Amino acid sequence: MKKFKVLALMLLVFWAGTALGKDPPPLKEVEGTVKEIRLEKASPKAKFGFVTAILSTGEGKIRVRLYPEWWKIEPPFTVGQRVQVKGWVPPRTAFQGQPVLVAAEIKNLDTGEILVLREGPGKPRWRQGVKLYTFSGKIVARTASPGLGRPQVKWLVLKVKTAEGKIHTVRISPLWLNAYPELTPGKQVKITAWQPPFWKARHIDEYLACQVVLPETGKTLNLRKCPATR
Repeated sequence: MKKFKVLALMLLVFWAGTALGKDPPPLKEVEGTVKEIRLEKASPKAKFGFVTAILSTGEGKIRVRLYPEWWKIEPPFTVGQRVQVKGWVPPRTAFQGQPVLVAAEIKNLDTGEILVLREGPGKPRWRQGVKLYTFSGKIVARTASPGLGRPQVKWLVLKVKTAEGKIHTVRISPLWLNAYPELTPGKQVKITAWQPPFWKARHIDEYLACQVVLPETGKTLNLRKCPATR
């Protein structure tokens, strides 16, 4: 038991140092010729792949992670063209042991066309400008459902019926984080939510709530930061 506590403390210190104490990885700039464009998964269990460019540079071949396959855009370059990439190599990002350059911006040196993919670490363009939805109604069901990306993690999911008779399926929170016992069938709620782009691309007809208001008590549950709207 004592060894377990010591190990847990070591892991907590390590996590605090890596997740909170370090600055974002430095921006790196490379130039090279596009040898291949293909799909690669960030991990074996990933639900989707990333469009990835293989570049031939003066330092050898490198992998450049561009954007998720469900983000339906065309890269501004083709195989054989020269490009300039600005990005960074996150410490935990690798493919088969090889570091991957996560692109923030890529420029076609043959045509001058530029594609901005990320505003910074953790700030991809495909997560910006989503549409927020606000609807009111009565909770008609409360379930523990598998996570969409990690099915082993159970989520609190509500079904909310509006005055018009439409039923919305709304994900609230992982149950281990907060079970929100006050959200029970029969309660009136006002919900602000959005559909993550990945869900829409996979035709997942659910919403992710960022705020829930209970009119009867006036209580507001701020679940997560609402995304910037378009």
